[in-house]
Amino acid sequence: MRVFTRHILPTLGLALLAMGCGSDSTNALAPQFQPEVVNTPNVAFSFQATGLTDISDALNYTWSVSSGSMVIHPATSTTGGTLTLNIKDASGVVIYDGPVPATGDISPPNGTAGSWKVRVTLAQYSGTINFALQMQ
Repeated sequence: MRVFTRHILPTLGLALLAMGCGSDSTNALAPQFQPEVVNTPNVAFSFQATGLTDISDALNYTWSVSSGSMVIHPATSTTGGTLTLNIKDASGVVIYDGPVPATGDISPPNGTAGSWKVRVTLAQYSGTINFALQMQ
């Protein structure tokens, strides 16, 4: 019994701790696809996930900006489903609500500086997501 207590229980405890840490269990992207999100206040917000197959989910983030001007830089490869990006400024005004194209920068209208809401919605999405929001 002593061996069990000294070796098995600590290992079990670490395994349970690892299961409890990390991504929200309601996020269909994690842990299987492990999206990379870089959220740098007043600079950029970027989102990348590869190898997605038939994923449906909605992910919400807050990005703090000191300027109301930004550009969307997409580099996405969609093989199925839809990917939608919704951005609201600090006043709750929708700055952008639409698909994330494969290429081509998007310059939405200016918004109110502060805490912006970024929502990424996938509907039966397959492919690779890669986009960045860059403050101007």
